Amino acid sequence: MKATVINYGVGNLFSIKAGLEREGFNVIISFFPQGDEDVIVLPGVGAFSAVASYLNSLKGKFEELRERGTKFLGVCLGMQVMFEEGTEGGISKGLGWFKGKVDRINANVKLPHIGWDKIYVKNDPCGLTEGIDGKYVYYVHSYVAYTDNYIAYSDYGVRYPAIVCNDFAVGTQFHPEKSSNTGKIFLRNFYQWVKR
Repeated sequence: MKATVINYGVGNLFSIKAGLEREGFNVIISFFPQGDEDVIVLPGVGAFSAVASYLNSLKGKFEELRERGTKFLGVCLGMQVMFEEGTEGGISKGLGWFKGKVDRINANVKLPHIGWDKIYVKNDPCGLTEGIDGKYVYYVHSYVAYTDNYIAYSDYGVRYPAIVCNDFAVGTQFHPEKSSNTGKIFLRNFYQWVKR
């Protein structure tokens, strides 16, 4: 299965590429979709306003691919831009694939939140969470999506979505490529979800 990691021009994309390749994906890194991939990956680097602006310029192409059956995986910021709007770098529109708003973690906790936290499954119609309930995953973030639309969550001052999904898109606030064995299990589950 072919996956394209979208390069926004910032950050190290090779760890997510390697994580996906380990689970069987054939991965390339590109500024634009290729048009024939099974999965588009939105990686977790950059600021919401700049990345959302870039991705919204590709939205027409994304819609075409979505109609063709292409699936999407958003990691960290890549998940956040799938929501309706975000406040990082000024209020800006996201892709609007999930209802909700992305804002700073509104709690008396140290930011950014960096490190390992447990993930808890709420309700998973997508079949992405087998083997990961109650396990630790790795986070680096100061912003979260405020929404009720999630299948798994973590707590850091506030309860926030760890995984969201719909019929064509999956998002993780944690970094599966840095989450050791739990991340590998999640990416394996994701591979099966795409294959269905």
